[in-house]
Amino acid sequence: MRKSSVCLTLLAALFGATAAVPAFASGSYAGRPPSPPAKSTSGMKLDRAKYGLGQKVYEGAAMTPGGGEADAQRPRLQAAQRKLPAEAMREKDLPALAGKLSDAQLEALEYFVEQRFPMKK
Repeated sequence: MRKSSVCLTLLAALFGATAAVPAFASGSYAGRPPSPPAKSTSGMKLDRAKYGLGQKVYEGAAMTPGGGEADAQRPRLQAAQRKLPAEAMREKDLPALAGKLSDAQLEALEYFVEQRFPMKK
């Protein structure tokens, strides 16, 4: 009886000690969106503020209802839509943002699309 109680005590201590150690699991971690590259595709330094605003507009987090003339914005948004890769094109409808963006937001969105999805030559 004494041997089994010693074994049981050792097992309990072993499991208790391993429970106190944090578990490090393998796998992906998507805690935050990817940061913009340090340089643009042309080798020039990126405008991080403009890129960040464009990313927020792209994600739908920054819009100004009644921000601009929808008819004037639609061709620019259609051009930006054409620059998206096929997968992103299916997920996003940039022309639907016409009339909801200020001039600065529209310019930032175009900048974000150019830098994030560079056209392959």
